[in-house]
Amino acid sequence: MKIAIRVAAIPVAFWLSWAAAAQAQPAPPSDAAGGASAATAIVLPGIADEFHGVVAEHAYIASHFPTWHIEYQTRVAQNDREYDLLGMIKPDKSRVPLYFDITAWVGK
Repeated sequence: MKIAIRVAAIPVAFWLSWAAAAQAQPAPPSDAAGGASAATAIVLPGIADEFHGVVAEHAYIASHFPTWHIEYQTRVAQNDREYDLLGMIKPDKSRVPLYFDITAWVGK
């Protein structure tokens, strides 16, 4: 009796994209204000489209803030730029904003 195992291409593609995005992450913010406002928004390099942008944002958070949790996510337009604003909850239950500048890849 033969048993065939199939691996779906989408999950494999997702993990490959996530792994590539995790490799391309910039260093964590050098100051506590990095990403705390639109003016200090985190810019992720080498993002080609929205799919990979969202994967890279989540990889960045997992890598730099592993104990934080996402409460909400919304898009903000300000000064001809587009941002993803994520409301984050720290382990001490305090809430902080985390901005990503998505201007270069939003809508692609």
